[in-house]
Amino acid sequence: MNQSVPSLRFPEFNDEWKVSPLCEVFDRVKEKNSSLNTNVLTISGQDGLVSQNKYFTKSVASKDTSGYYLLSRGDFAYNKSYSKGYPMGAIKRLKFSDSGVVSPLYICFRTNSDFDGYSEFFEHQFESGRLNKSIYRIAQEGARNHGLLNVSVNEFFIDVGISYPCNLEQNKIADFFNVIDIKISHLIAKHRLLKEYKKGVMQQIFSQQIRFKDENGVAFPDWKEHALKEILLLQSDSLSMDDEETYELITVKRGFGGVKSRGHFKGKDVLVKNQFTIHENEFVISKRQIVHGACGLVPSELDGAIVSNEYNVFRPVEDLLDIDYFNRFTTTPFMRRSFFINSDGVHIEKLLFKTQGWLKTRVHLPCLEEQQKITQFLKAIDIKIEGVAEQIEHTKQFKKGLLQQMFV
Repeated sequence: MNQSVPSLRFPEFNDEWKVSPLCEVFDRVKEKNSSLNTNVLTISGQDGLVSQNKYFTKSVASKDTSGYYLLSRGDFAYNKSYSKGYPMGAIKRLKFSDSGVVSPLYICFRTNSDFDGYSEFFEHQFESGRLNKSIYRIAQEGARNHGLLNVSVNEFFIDVGISYPCNLEQNKIADFFNVIDIKISHLIAKHRLLKEYKKGVMQQIFSQQIRFKDENGVAFPDWKEHALKEILLLQSDSLSMDDEETYELITVKRGFGGVKSRGHFKGKDVLVKNQFTIHENEFVISKRQIVHGACGLVPSELDGAIVSNEYNVFRPVEDLLDIDYFNRFTTTPFMRRSFFINSDGVHIEKLLFKTQGWLKTRVHLPCLEEQQKITQFLKAIDIKIEGVAEQIEHTKQFKKGLLQQMFV
């Protein structure tokens, strides 16, 4: 394979690609923020050059930004820090703002007059990761200092080379990847809207603004009030551990992230010997993390795993409660407040859950049939959300594969 041409290209092109050092394609941007532009930018691997106010909800920059570099639309910034998917740092193009300023830790540049109008091609070229080997060669030994690569500006522009074809092929490649990016953007927007729709619908369902009917179109009965102890059964399936037996331990993720495996361990390697067996569709609460939303259902693959007494495990009273419905109900502001007011302590990371006090909490509950109807409705939305998420990931992987084949 000729290394001066990509492995995949449009059939009308067959000329070899040229290779030039970055300094022959780009001019360094050194203009400082003398106009005191307030749009402070940061590099996100996923989103590119974005406003800090949007990315962090507030600016994390120094109060004095006069020493920051001023960028215009189409300019590039190189963040010399390692990040996920960018082992040699990320180079991003400013395309969401007309102007903005970045930290002087970034290396900034723009296409020179010979390549003016072709920045979109180079944007995709940088995303391909084809510069990583060149950057790796100039990064000094001991290059990572808290994730910051030791890359000098001069070596970056002189010793890092970039490949490119004729202008017509540059445009065709850029247009091709732009179409893929638009597709990804539309899918991301659709995913966000579906999640917002689900959130709004859940608020209306649990506040009874939306009600369901049975298969015959008959309204379900009014919701009834119950104490949690009337609908939940606290479990205590204690376990006598064998030192040579292998057990699967679990953890419960914050932010309603669900029950996940911690791995498999021999009994002799489990420090806390007071353990309990959990079963599929039981509801688990982390007593020290519940104020952060650490609760969820046991999935089928974790049936038979074990937990310590740092966790509460519940089963539903079957003729009163659908446990999937309850799992969704726990994400509501009312239930999140109930977790907080039933936790003791002076530090948010060291609060301890008062189980018996929480079980006295009174909730309004639809009949079992309406709970199941609600659960089916929300599951259908979840399936749509997951389907779009899979489309996003598939399209990103499709693009990633093409980036590897269509650049040198």
